[in-house]
Amino acid sequence: MPTDRTLTATEAAIPFALVPTLTPAEVERLRTAFAARPMAASTRRALLGDGRLFVTWCGQTKRQAMPASRETVAAFLAAAAAEGRSPATLRRYRSSLAWWHAAAGFANPCAGSAVAVPVPGPDLADAAMAALRTFMDVAQHGYAKATLRAAEADVRLFAGWCGQQGLSWLPAEPATVGHYIRDLGGSRKPTTVARYLASIGLIHRAAGHPDPCRHWSVTLERRGHARAVGSERRQAAPLTDAVLAPILDRLDPAQPDRSDPLKPIDLRDRALLLVGRDTLARADELVVLRWADLRPVDLALNPDAQPGEATIRIRRSKTDQEGQGAEAWLSAEAVAALTAWRAVAPRWPAEADREGPLTRDGAFLFCHLSRSGAGERMSPAAVRRVVERRTGEADPLAVGLSGHSLRVGAAQDLLAAGVDLPGLMQAGRWSSPVMPARYTERLRATRGAVARVRRGKDGRKPL
Repeated sequence: MPTDRTLTATEAAIPFALVPTLTPAEVERLRTAFAARPMAASTRRALLGDGRLFVTWCGQTKRQAMPASRETVAAFLAAAAAEGRSPATLRRYRSSLAWWHAAAGFANPCAGSAVAVPVPGPDLADAAMAALRTFMDVAQHGYAKATLRAAEADVRLFAGWCGQQGLSWLPAEPATVGHYIRDLGGSRKPTTVARYLASIGLIHRAAGHPDPCRHWSVTLERRGHARAVGSERRQAAPLTDAVLAPILDRLDPAQPDRSDPLKPIDLRDRALLLVGRDTLARADELVVLRWADLRPVDLALNPDAQPGEATIRIRRSKTDQEGQGAEAWLSAEAVAALTAWRAVAPRWPAEADREGPLTRDGAFLFCHLSRSGAGERMSPAAVRRVVERRTGEADPLAVGLSGHSLRVGAAQDLLAAGVDLPGLMQAGRWSSPVMPARYTERLRATRGAVARVRRGKDGRKPL
C-alpha cells in the first residue's frame, strides 16, 4: 500500500491519483501517459470526466477503482444505464476505463463487460432469472435488433426509477407503473410512453409475471397523458421532385456551365438522392443496398421500359423482418448516377489479403467518405446529414428535413400523379395504410371533396 504523500496539482488532476491501491510509480505512469500522448482536447475532457465519475462511484459503493475487476466495470455500466445513459455514452465509459488501465499497465477489465438485457436486481427469484435468460436467448432470433435495443433502454430506465423510489420493478404493481407515467410523462411524448409500457410488459411476460400495463388503471393513465400532452406527430419535410430538381442540377456532372469538376462525395450524394427518390427506401434500407443486387431491366420482356433502367433488391425492411425481400425500380437517371459514382468510389484490398493492392469494390452502394478515410458502408444518420447539407446548399431556409424526407416526398409525388393508396403502399412497401395516409394528408386535403366542390363553384354568380 502506498504511504501518504503530498500531491502536486498535476498529479491531483489525474482521476486515479488518490486511489489507495496505486503506488506512486503507477500514478506517475498515468500522469506521464496522459500528458505525453497526443489526443484531441475533447478526448482529454472525456477521459478526465469519465475517470472521475468511475472513481467517485467506486468510492460510494466501496469498490476498487484500479485495477478494477470485470464485475466492478459491469456493475458501474449497469448503474449508469439504469440512470438513463445512452448506449453511446456507455461505450465511451468502457473505452475510457480501458485507456486508463492500459496507461497504468493493467489488464483491460472492460473485455466482456458489455451490459446485456436484462440486468435484474439481486432480489429476483431463480425462476424469474431462468425465464429471463431463456427469453433473451430466443428473442435474439425473433425480434429486430432495434426492438431489443429499445427494450433494453426502456427497462433500464424503469428499473433505475423504481430503485430511486424504493419500489419493485420486477414484478411491478400497476400503481407503480401509473406513478411512473405521471412522473416522466411531462417530458415524454405519448408514443414514447406507449413504447415504455410495451417494454415493461414484455419483460414481465418473459419473466413469467402478469403484465401490469394491461391493468385498467395504467390504461387510463396512458390515455390521460395522451389527452394532456397531445398525440400529434411531427412529419419530415418532403423532398418532392420540385424541391429535388435544383439540388440534383447542382450535382450534375453533365452541366455545360460547370467550371470545377465534381468531387466523389458530390457524385455519391447525387446517386443517393436519386436512388432514395426512386425506391422510397428508408434510410436504414438505403445504406445496405448492394451492388450485387442491381439488375438491368430486360427490354425484351418489358416493352414499356427505357434503356438504362434497372431494379435493385431490398433484402430486408422494417415491415419485412424475415427477409423475404422486394424488388424496387430505378430510373435510367439513377442508374447513370450510380455508374458515375462507382467509377470514382474507393476500392479495398482483396478479402484474403487485407494489406494487398486495392482490387475490390465495396459491397454496398454507398460508402462513408471523410477526411480521415473511407468506410464500406454509410450509417442511417449519414443519410440525414446528406439530405440536410444538400438541401441547405440549395435553400438555406429549409427546415424539418430528415432521412425520411425522400420517402415522404416520393409518396406525395406518386399521389399527385394519380397513384391510388394500394399502389402507394406497394411502392413504399407499407403493410398498413396508416403511414402513407399520414405522409400525404395535406395533399389529400387539397384534393378532397370539399375542395373539389368549392372549386367547382368558382366563377358562379351568388344566389
